[in-house]
Amino acid sequence: MKSSRFTRWVTTGAIAGLTGLALSGCGLIYKPVGHTLNHYSLDEIVPYALGSGDLDLAACGTGMGLNQLGGSFSRVINRPARLMIVTNTTASFCSEMQAQKYHLLVQRNLHNGNTDVAQDNRIVAQRWERLTALRRYQVYNDTVEAYGEIGAEKCPNLSNELGTDQDEFVYLTGVLVGVQGLLNDIQANSSVGIPQNVAAKAGRASECIDNIKWWGVPKALEAVVWLSVPGNAPQDADPWAQLRQASAQGKQAGIALPAMLYALAAYGQSDTAREKEAIKMVADIYNAYDPGQKPDDRDEDNAAAQYLLLNQIAYNEALYLSDRIWIDDEGHRTPLVALGSFPGEGGATQEIDADSYLN
Repeated sequence: MKSSRFTRWVTTGAIAGLTGLALSGCGLIYKPVGHTLNHYSLDEIVPYALGSGDLDLAACGTGMGLNQLGGSFSRVINRPARLMIVTNTTASFCSEMQAQKYHLLVQRNLHNGNTDVAQDNRIVAQRWERLTALRRYQVYNDTVEAYGEIGAEKCPNLSNELGTDQDEFVYLTGVLVGVQGLLNDIQANSSVGIPQNVAAKAGRASECIDNIKWWGVPKALEAVVWLSVPGNAPQDADPWAQLRQASAQGKQAGIALPAMLYALAAYGQSDTAREKEAIKMVADIYNAYDPGQKPDDRDEDNAAAQYLLLNQIAYNEALYLSDRIWIDDEGHRTPLVALGSFPGEGGATQEIDADSYLN
């Protein structure tokens, strides 16, 4: 009897020991796997997504899907802040597209006199703006975790072990998206509580990024901050001239992002003439580049090829602003593939046979 009890005790202890060893073995495996997947995501998945032209797939597919996987790495390694900057950025565009959809519905229903429906649409839009602000504030916080306080006296070290531009791009992304998050929060009645000084910090941080190398985006961002934060611009600053110059620089590189920032700044200042000018710039830059049929066909030395997704983001943002103008004047969105044309200019309005929808 004693021997039987002793045998059971030994067996139970052995099973427990083996289980613990197995679990600890899994832990040993998880760490290198976490590091490997983190680096693979940054080195391969992110560049592939940036070179794609499908914003919906990159934002709502790659961004949303990779976000949870990347976030889980923090359970076995240090938080992969650089990767999370990218995944939350792309995921934020997915929620922002939903917010924009409902903002346009607000306009259409107000145009048609449906005030109750418009009010409901506005509430839904604010919910999506809040979610977007939350994601973008996380981008800001991860940027601080990865590179130190934004806008500090000393610029961060943006070199990496591979000698690539990856950290410069990720830092630029974090700084820019942090400002966008503040604007989303304002649309959501400041319900997230993103600090107002984020914009001023981003303006200072833009000086740490090579303006020529990154197609005029840093100077465009700085000008946006000058226009958005009263008293923040130097006495001799001309933000509109700086935005035009940055947009021209972006055009030369085939990148529409500075022109998009010009359009957003003009919209924020209710300057419709400049807004239309900037939207046309985005359309011209976007239409000037015709990518290859497959990613492998594209010129890797061409910025527009490597960062095709950025032009798609710029196009979508400009299209949203264009849709607002069209709905205000005509009650409908921008006609198909007619970005850069506006009501009253002729040639863009599509004649619709209403009877064809009834037959």
